Amino acid sequence: MSTMNAAGKSSPKPGIPVNRFALFAETILAGVIVLLLSVPLVTAPAAYAAGVAHLERHLSGRDDSLRSLWGNFRRALPGSWKLGITTTVAAVVIVLNLLLALVGQLPGRAMILPATLILAAAGAILLLRTAGNWSGSVTWDGDADHQPAEVPGPERWAAAYSQAKADSVRDWTGSLLLLAALFMTVVFVWMLQALFVIVPGTLVLAAAAIKIRSHR
Repeated sequence: MSTMNAAGKSSPKPGIPVNRFALFAETILAGVIVLLLSVPLVTAPAAYAAGVAHLERHLSGRDDSLRSLWGNFRRALPGSWKLGITTTVAAVVIVLNLLLALVGQLPGRAMILPATLILAAAGAILLLRTAGNWSGSVTWDGDADHQPAEVPGPERWAAAYSQAKADSVRDWTGSLLLLAALFMTVVFVWMLQALFVIVPGTLVLAAAAIKIRSHR
């Protein structure tokens, strides 16, 4: 990316150089940890919030240790239970609908199945944006504008959710990119079921990238 100097010529914009191989390795590692932290389902929002914050710290050249990821997860848990329970219930309903549709036992399958897939995609996009907004805004240069530490967990999550709803409409291209990332993960798992372990990392990286893109 470049900026115009006084002579009217473009000059490179200063930023943190990205080692693509290191980013790939960090994405896989963070994804596996997020997957493990999301096993209870109700902890998924906090796990993804910690994962997005972890990759943001890696990209901005700050502390990206596993200890900091665990610390972010513990800080994200308070106030995330309502969203976590909602996510769990929605996931169960979606999986049941898909299973019933596969065996031909879903009434109104022609209408309910597409509606279920659309709602699932919209819910996933909103969850990823909410998880990304939890940690505040981080620019490509690594400057952070975090919400004050004294903000209670429920209020912080409520603010992140409200901002995510606005961002989903305002930054519709980012929402489409997240949708593409979701579709890509589905294709990965369809091709080889063992690739489900990389799904969280792929989604966390996509959420972090969309967030950084919207704040540049």
